Amino acid sequence: MKRTVFVVSLALAALGFLMSSPLAAAGPPRGAPAAPTLSAFLASLAKPAAAPAAKKPPTGQEKSQCNATANCRFGGTVYCEGSNNCSAADGDCSWGNVGYVICDGHYYSCGGSCCGDDFCTRGDQCAWSCNPCSSSYTCNYQYCFDDCQCNYSTCPI
Repeated sequence: MKRTVFVVSLALAALGFLMSSPLAAAGPPRGAPAAPTLSAFLASLAKPAAAPAAKKPPTGQEKSQCNATANCRFGGTVYCEGSNNCSAADGDCSWGNVGYVICDGHYYSCGGSCCGDDFCTRGDQCAWSCNPCSSSYTCNYQYCFDDCQCNYSTCPI
């Protein structure tokens, strides 16, 4: 059966080739457009296809590619949107962090401090510990950092 279908297909193909020669010699019917030549067809393939122009969203309606949200240590959240890179860290005072987000290199903090209210009040204690020399006390409430430096060059001999 398969062989019969194959033979019939070959016969029809051969008949199609034999019939196409007389029809081609007759030319196209009157009023029909002329078929393009092989060289015209090949030249059309060499031309680049027209590409549609990229559409840009209207100003003010650009979509952000990333966003970040952090839970603040003392309640609330902080949020930002960016186009390339976003990260967040929830507040955790065991690490001295009240919470923050970063979007495209811009840093936004929850605010506040993990230090106690009386943290930056140790200046007198520093002065007493360095007595009779002068002292220098610095304190950074945001990062819970304080430092007492005794200036030994001012000590009496």
